[in-house]
Amino acid sequence: MRCRVIGVGSCLPPRVVSNAELSPIVHIRPERIEELFGVRERHWVRKADAPEPAAGQQCSDLGAEAARRAMAFAGVAPASVDMLVTVSTTPDFMQPSLEYLVSSRVGLRDVLGFDLRAACAGLFRALALVEAVMLAGRSKRALIVASEAISPFFRFDPGVPKDHRLNTVLYADGAGAILLEPSRDGPVGIEGLLVRTTGESARPGITFNGMLSSTPPTDDRFGTMDYLGYHDFHLVLARGGELTRQVGREVLRSTGTNIEDYKFFITHQATGNLRRIGASHGIPPDRMPTNIERVGNTIGASILILLDEIVRTGCLRIGDRSLLFTAESSTWSYGGLSLVWG
Repeated sequence: MRCRVIGVGSCLPPRVVSNAELSPIVHIRPERIEELFGVRERHWVRKADAPEPAAGQQCSDLGAEAARRAMAFAGVAPASVDMLVTVSTTPDFMQPSLEYLVSSRVGLRDVLGFDLRAACAGLFRALALVEAVMLAGRSKRALIVASEAISPFFRFDPGVPKDHRLNTVLYADGAGAILLEPSRDGPVGIEGLLVRTTGESARPGITFNGMLSSTPPTDDRFGTMDYLGYHDFHLVLARGGELTRQVGREVLRSTGTNIEDYKFFITHQATGNLRRIGASHGIPPDRMPTNIERVGNTIGASILILLDEIVRTGCLRIGDRSLLFTAESSTWSYGGLSLVWG
């Protein structure tokens, strides 16, 4: 038995933030931003004059809209969905869970629900969970929603560390969703799914402290901006790229396929250098689509947003094979799969 994708959906906030708008407050030239990350514009839920999300644009609102679009794509009613897995690093609250909020907004009832706090590889963790539950016969139709609303966390005060200023031009908001059901009809569906955490002892490449039990909101912490966490761009580039290549090789090996068998290579939109990196490994640029130049790095939602765009433009036909893969620098983990569309 395989899991088959029957619906896709995504949602981006209406506010578009250009490099020209950000340049005066982050003190980085617009052309330098594009040179560093390949991003020209991104979508934020953050208001233009305040850090709070605009009305109806919480993380759960974005996720709910992506879920609605995935169900509409498949032509199914909420009552037919019996499982929901949500994935996010920036949920509305610690509690109630994002899974509960999305369920309530889209009208899901009596579902088996899970809420994963995960970043770039979160989609593959969610898929492993869905696959296991479906194999056990406990779900006949499952929805995975990855949603991020990171822009409210950005700070532009004097003295903000350089890595945080770079984060504000790289990261963006958005949500993606896929709807799955079991498939026993030939090769259509997901195969070779893997997701692993390496267990490396090196410190994480990305940490966002926020305000949790390990970093309570003291005046001193606000003053030093320790709550912003850090992003080691050099470490992420050095180690994250190798993990991404490793998972791609493992999926090819486990499925007995090679590069020529795939129409698209769909990876997490981390930076705008993806096509150049892919070309160095024999992947033609036209088979590695990107959208980071328009939407930025949307963390766990990235692959689903891009997959939705590809499907809706008619570029993915029945029987086409795509390799989905990524690495996650916050946990040094990785995930990947081979998807035969149908």
